[in-house]
Amino acid sequence: MTETWDKLPLGTMDDIAELETYNRVYYRPVYAMHKWFAPRPGSTFRILSLAALTDDKTTRDDILSTNDAKTKYHGKYLESNDFEGATILDPFAGGGTTLVEANRVGADVIGYELNPVAWWINKKIKDDVDVPELRQASTELVEKTRSDLSKYFTTTDPDTGSEAEILYTFQTQILPCLTCGEEVRLFKNYMLSNFKKNKTTNDVPGGVYCPNPDCDDRIIQTTEKVSDDLTCPSCNTTFDPKNGNARNYGGTVKYTCKNGHKHDVRETLDRLDEKPEFEYYAIQYLTKTGNKKFKEFTEEDQQTVEAVEERLDNEFEELPIPTQEIIPGDKTSRLTTRNYESYQDLYTDRQLLTYGTLFQNALEFDDGNIAEFLITGISNSLKRNSMLVKWNYHENHRKAENVFARKSYIPRVATVEPNPINTIENVTSVSNFLGFVADAKEYCQNPFEMVKEDGDTKKYPIQNERISEDNVRSLKCKTSENLELEDGEVDYVITDPPYYDNIQYSELSEYFYVWLHQVLGDRYDEMAPEHVPSAREIVKNDRTGKDGEFFVKTLANVFSESHRVLKDDGELIFTYHHNNNKAWAVILEALIQSGFTITGAYPVQSEMPGSMTVAELDNAEYDILIFANKETSTEEITLSELQQNLFFELQDMIKEERERHENLSQADLSVILRGKCMYYYSRHYPNVHSEGEQVGIDEALDTVDTIIEQILESSVNLPQDIDPVTKAYAAFSQRAPEEHDDLNKHLLAKNLNLSDLENEKLVKGSRSRKEPVTADERITFIEKKLNGNGKEGEELLDIDKVQYLYHLYKTDQNTREYLKEWKSQDLEELADFMSGITGDERYERVMNMGLSQF
Repeated sequence: MTETWDKLPLGTMDDIAELETYNRVYYRPVYAMHKWFAPRPGSTFRILSLAALTDDKTTRDDILSTNDAKTKYHGKYLESNDFEGATILDPFAGGGTTLVEANRVGADVIGYELNPVAWWINKKIKDDVDVPELRQASTELVEKTRSDLSKYFTTTDPDTGSEAEILYTFQTQILPCLTCGEEVRLFKNYMLSNFKKNKTTNDVPGGVYCPNPDCDDRIIQTTEKVSDDLTCPSCNTTFDPKNGNARNYGGTVKYTCKNGHKHDVRETLDRLDEKPEFEYYAIQYLTKTGNKKFKEFTEEDQQTVEAVEERLDNEFEELPIPTQEIIPGDKTSRLTTRNYESYQDLYTDRQLLTYGTLFQNALEFDDGNIAEFLITGISNSLKRNSMLVKWNYHENHRKAENVFARKSYIPRVATVEPNPINTIENVTSVSNFLGFVADAKEYCQNPFEMVKEDGDTKKYPIQNERISEDNVRSLKCKTSENLELEDGEVDYVITDPPYYDNIQYSELSEYFYVWLHQVLGDRYDEMAPEHVPSAREIVKNDRTGKDGEFFVKTLANVFSESHRVLKDDGELIFTYHHNNNKAWAVILEALIQSGFTITGAYPVQSEMPGSMTVAELDNAEYDILIFANKETSTEEITLSELQQNLFFELQDMIKEERERHENLSQADLSVILRGKCMYYYSRHYPNVHSEGEQVGIDEALDTVDTIIEQILESSVNLPQDIDPVTKAYAAFSQRAPEEHDDLNKHLLAKNLNLSDLENEKLVKGSRSRKEPVTADERITFIEKKLNGNGKEGEELLDIDKVQYLYHLYKTDQNTREYLKEWKSQDLEELADFMSGITGDERYERVMNMGLSQF
């Protein structure tokens, strides 16, 4: 029998998934209909569906392969498929990836989703619509709203005196200094935009806002890259445009008044017992000739804002505006601790008036289905239109960023108010998002695949496939802990379960739901509650009393129900994605409790490489595909045998994975190796013993950590003869940041503990986020050791020598004396390693210097 995973063209899958995650709008428009959190690549789930539903004769090359030169793709992935009669269940429908891809290949799909926003996305994906009529309705909606409200997005061009369309209005927070009482306007920087040099078109001038309140013309136009030492041509104030009076200090924003008094923003708001107050200060507008320029916010612009306030007061009760309370939670507490009380507090009056009017106008369309698609597009545009939006001033962006770039709520000290009904239809415009909806429905009717061939992107229309309402057996907005299905009714369960505590779906989706409730609550019972139902949401959330035990119990309930409705020869396939060992333990425990046995675990691309999620939140880029079935095993194994089997197989896995992905990170490798550990333990459970006692899941995974540590460290280019503290620091630097307990486990495996690193000033941070101390931060400590070198307890570590040489080189000091004394093959290799993980070639350069250079 050919196993499903044997049909997976893993390397090719990753190549296509990586392209898709860079630009889902282009590669798979259906998933751009509305924002959902942590969507997995549709291409991966198309291949999973094909691998599951094809017969045993099908090979991975039959599904998708390339010629030797990788210039031509072929296989079932690029062909029309029809698996009529097969039934696939997704108990966590989320953004709809399983339901869409299985539906496309002709399978009957069943979806359960507790969250009403995700349920709504799935509903509108499946609902049929006349796309040309939808596009026409979108145009009518925007034109009607524009004709009514465009006067509130109009300013005067100071250069010509003519009327101009506002694109963005900039705001900054105002707080008093708690020491001297000065009213401080908070700026993290004074940048409006960077200068952009164009080869084929006109250069785009940059813009900077002068910090001097007495300046006659505070908008500085720049025709070259902005320097760190800029002088305002109007008032001669010299300043650093990228260095404002408000800064981040380890996640806390502090501001400084003119007298040098520094205060915490959140602490000030707490003492004042007030929500943040903002002031407009600049505008980006569109000239009559189509150029984008900046101007100061004027008294005339203030009068426009006051006119908006007056109209909103008059129409507030008639408009669908969210007045729901913000309930404190894991993510929403970032809002409530700053005294935001209601979701309407997250919007300016102009935004409330505009969105209330847009939603109201959409409701007035006679065709209810068309109205719902319009509502969906308007809702999606909210992710770039609120006071949680950040302005990106860099030359290749210049736009309002997505509110949920980090899957969290981030209150801003400076924000930007876009014009969502602008005529150029930029990334923040409602027209843009309504276009996404129409494109998504066009894709449902005429799906295609995109691949890179000969360096160009080629589009393959897939004839005779479509995402059809007819293939959806049922779509329910309820918990999947109790499935309304018969025993043995489904062929496959393919899903993407919640990742422990990674994403708080209900809290984040409230941002959209509070609006959708206002316009759809009377039409659908699923949208009637004031808030997203979260009592049975399967997550770990300490603030709401949901611990690891709750997560295991509820997830096991879903897996048990999936086990019941799955045919005896059926298969459970799901993705998992987490760096935390506890998260792996609970998913394994839930699987085992429900009667499943893991049969395979394989890594595939998930997040976009280099994305904010990956780079800034230290997430792995790879999912593990877990395959499980209803078979049981009675084969016994000891823990030591399990360790031996794992050690040799994991070594081979690392070699294979690094051949597939040259720059595989330590986080990715850890995820991949834990997936394989789950496979081995599940295969023998409950017959894993040590000294006659049954080995529990936590014990097995903790033991496995030691193996992973050994294998990962043996797989990196660290010299063997450097001191153990240096070796531990170097390995930690590659993994970091890391929680206290996880770091300590790695250290204990080397017969060290955290104090060994702390005593050497090599680690810093809170218990939840430990980070390596940099060379610059350690230099004073190293110099003290140098001055007392040779005394007990003052011996230099190898990392001390490398970091000190780096410091001397970086600050243009003579390194000859120390190179002559210290330079060795081991130190050169260590410097090369540090250069690789920090991206700073100066570590390597100083070791390559010859003594003759001095």
